[in-house]
Amino acid sequence: METMDDEPPNSWFSRLFKHDKTALLEQKLSEEAYEDYRKLLMKARPEVKGSKLILRLSDGVVELDKGVLRIKAKNRKSAEKILRNLHHYEQPPSIWPAYGLSYSLKRRKRAIL
Repeated sequence: METMDDEPPNSWFSRLFKHDKTALLEQKLSEEAYEDYRKLLMKARPEVKGSKLILRLSDGVVELDKGVLRIKAKNRKSAEKILRNLHHYEQPPSIWPAYGLSYSLKRRKRAIL
C-alpha cells in the first residue's frame, strides 16, 4: 500500500497545489527617465503614496519610486509585455485596453453626515 510520502515530487498532487511565484522586473532610472515615467503614468491616474506611484493593471502592478521602476506580474512574460507597452499611455485612452493598460480606479468612501 502506497502512502502520500511514497509519491514522487512531480506527482499530480504536488502540481495541483503548486504556487507560481510572481515575476519582478526592476529597472534603475536616471532623474530624467524618472520624470518621464512619472508624467506618463500620471495619465493613468495611479495611486499615490508619498513619492511612490502604484498602477494596478489586469496582469500586474507597476510601481514607480525615486530612481526605480518595478513591474510585478504573474510571470516574466507578462511583466516584460507590460514594460514594452507602457509607452502606449502616450496614445488616447480609448486604445489602452488593446495593450493591456487601463486607468487605475480609485473609490472614495462616502461620508454619511
